[in-house]
Amino acid sequence: MDTTKSYIKVFNISSEVAEDFEFDYTIDASELLSELVPSQDDWGELAWGIELEEYEYNPQSQIMYLTLDTKWESPVEWLKNASKGSHYFNNKLITMTTIQKDETCVTGVAVMDGEILQNKNIWDMKLEEVSKYYNDDESDYELDDLDNKIWDCIGQFVSVCEKFYLGDNKDET
Repeated sequence: MDTTKSYIKVFNISSEVAEDFEFDYTIDASELLSELVPSQDDWGELAWGIELEEYEYNPQSQIMYLTLDTKWESPVEWLKNASKGSHYFNNKLITMTTIQKDETCVTGVAVMDGEILQNKNIWDMKLEEVSKYYNDDESDYELDDLDNKIWDCIGQFVSVCEKFYLGDNKDET
């Protein structure tokens, strides 16, 4: 992994809202990041170090997906300010899970309306252990197993956030 990757989900975005959002914002370029949070002072310590890798909207699940790249840190301040800076995100749960570029830790963040609801380390492993998964001489360490461990903790974190913050209303828009 060359960069730290942050995977963002914005829940309960109807197709109509997503269409309006895509009309109002430049979703096919990194300009989206500065359009959502115009003041670089509101980006935290990553002021010019965040890039949009991917944007996607799934109308069946009504979830907007953003994948961001940073050099090292998780863009928590940017996310907090993005959650309150666009009326499209009012009263919307936003989760962000970040895989550190050396794959030694994963953090989980949940925000709504500029308030950080969760911000915690959800998985970690010593660098020496992670390295074994990349060493072909270590037959007991398969890279797929490392990926599964990382993505299982991400799935659990997002699922808990959905249940706790959205409850039975997660299907409503």
